[in-house]
Amino acid sequence: METQAPTHKRATGHGPRLALVVTLLFTVLSVSARAQGTGTQDRPNQYPSPTVKVPVGKEVFNQYEFDKNKVTGAWGGFRSKLADHGVALQIQYAAVIMQNTHGGFDSGMVGGGPLGVTATIDTEGLLGWKGGTLFVDWEFYNWYNQRYAPLGSYDPTGSYVGSNTNFITATDSMLNQIAQLYYRQSFLDDQLALTFGKMDANAPFLSVQAAGAFQNSIAMFTSTLNPFIPTYPNESTALMGEIGNTDSFSLKLGWFDGTSAAYDAATGVTGPATGPRGPSTFFHNDGHWWLVAQMDFAWVMGEGLPGTASVGAWVQTGLTATAGLDEAGVSDVPGWYIQWQQTLWAPNRKIAQDGGGLVFFGQFGWSDPDKNPVHWSLMTGLAATGILSNRPADAIGVMFAYSKFTENEGIYQSTLRDGSPGPSGGAEVSLEAYYIAQWTSWAYLQPGLMWIHNPGGGNPSPLKDDVLMYAVIGFDF
Repeated sequence: METQAPTHKRATGHGPRLALVVTLLFTVLSVSARAQGTGTQDRPNQYPSPTVKVPVGKEVFNQYEFDKNKVTGAWGGFRSKLADHGVALQIQYAAVIMQNTHGGFDSGMVGGGPLGVTATIDTEGLLGWKGGTLFVDWEFYNWYNQRYAPLGSYDPTGSYVGSNTNFITATDSMLNQIAQLYYRQSFLDDQLALTFGKMDANAPFLSVQAAGAFQNSIAMFTSTLNPFIPTYPNESTALMGEIGNTDSFSLKLGWFDGTSAAYDAATGVTGPATGPRGPSTFFHNDGHWWLVAQMDFAWVMGEGLPGTASVGAWVQTGLTATAGLDEAGVSDVPGWYIQWQQTLWAPNRKIAQDGGGLVFFGQFGWSDPDKNPVHWSLMTGLAATGILSNRPADAIGVMFAYSKFTENEGIYQSTLRDGSPGPSGGAEVSLEAYYIAQWTSWAYLQPGLMWIHNPGGGNPSPLKDDVLMYAVIGFDF
């Protein structure tokens, strides 16, 4: 990945062009939708994430209407024939545009375009081999904006937590990689399963479905895991086991290559990053692993209102870097978390079963403040979809998040506006709200607002509060 020296050029030049592009896109969408007669989805939206990809469900292999649900249609029936033989191809692109109107290191536009192409292969449909799934995920990303001072970053907000989970590492110029390539084999009617290959840890672990459409990174995983979890854009090779995949309980165990967080105290270098790499460091990584265990529970309350809860623990083994004065690094960073979601109300039982209704969700994470920059974090909020009878796929959400930084300046220091180290401690707080308008069954628009209080923490905080407006335009090709 290319890196450049810090520059003081303000990244505002693309704004008018992006506005024109967005306007043209929606003009085309509107005309195309009327021409093809496609409508919006007739079931609740499942809070789409542009970057966390998972295999498609069995329904795609069973009379799925590609012509209505994809921009490019059914490819003259070829897609349906592939699905009949256990092969499903998905192409998704999202334009993610944010405008930092105030605070942080600088105001201005920040954004990018994640493109993902996935193939799900059901070995029973293709080869007659029951219980097997092969999944391939290719990801491409490029920034729309230029770099900001003082750190040469594409993101000017100064947030440690991450203002957008769909952005790649803020100093990398682009992404082009096989993000996931793994095989899963189930046994005993899926009561036991083993998976091996390169995968995104945030798909099976720490995922709160109702929070999936929020842009702030803490919606996807606790900020205690920021330097460690092998997720987009640094997925890694892993071995995962699943036990007891029932309607009410399951246990997942993950053994991931943790080389992205590996630290060499002699050189001061972290990595190499696992995202652009294959399995080599899984077999030779000098003891740098990310190990995780998670128990999942599920239930149904009242009039068919589903709920779930998970409890998990993790450890990053080997030597890792600090974000403070201690240049020797720390070893074996531990943590644990709990998460939940509960449907509080739905128009009817069918909507609730399809994942709709008003959902209360949250996640809490803890880690050792003498080893981790973030001592603990909390994310919670409300999301709703399927509650509008004439637009059942539209969704709305609001989220609050809090990340408490360690007081140990050897482990964490905030960053001043000139790029020099600032005070430790403090907390980063954020609020986010969005609305998803399902434009057609294959496109959606998501406008949103985000406020970040004390970006990057520090006591006292060296940066002013961020106030961001954003829009996500997603397409399913």
